[in-house]
Amino acid sequence: CAFDLADPESVRALIDSAVAGFGGVDLLFNVGSDMSLLRADTDVVDIDFEVWDRTMAVTLRGYLASMKHALPLMLSRGGGAIVNMSSAAAFIGEPTRPAYATAKAGIGALTRHVASRWGREGIRCNAVAPGFTGTDAMRAAPQWPDLEAAALRGTRSTRVGYPADIAALVTFLMSDDGAWVNG
Repeated sequence: CAFDLADPESVRALIDSAVAGFGGVDLLFNVGSDMSLLRADTDVVDIDFEVWDRTMAVTLRGYLASMKHALPLMLSRGGGAIVNMSSAAAFIGEPTRPAYATAKAGIGALTRHVASRWGREGIRCNAVAPGFTGTDAMRAAPQWPDLEAAALRGTRSTRVGYPADIAALVTFLMSDDGAWVNG
């Protein structure tokens, strides 16, 4: 089902499609961002408001729409788990990407709101905020060795993270093993 995360009605149709196909909603993994905007997400002096607005619409409002439409369905089934993809950019401060970082920081606030509002009703809501991740596209870039070396200089680990690391964490948070983790 194709959808536009920036369009709440499109998100509602996606949730409706999940209900029709699977009988309900127990889990929600919010992951989405319009990465085509990153080069235009410059700084607070030079950024176009259209870039800011689109970033907020896709990332922040899109996640809100997903939770708005999925939460009542989860509550009717006795609870569920939500994981929202954020980013280390929400915490570290960068010379560029103010819209992206602000949207990702907002995800943290939405996540804590949902966890505190519906936690006692069986809803778990957590956020994952990875830093530099060695995706296939990143590793295919000619400058990969330099990017990886730079990332390792700023981390407390012996390696960068990979998508499988994020998937394992999300799986844990959505599983019964992660039932005690909320917010």
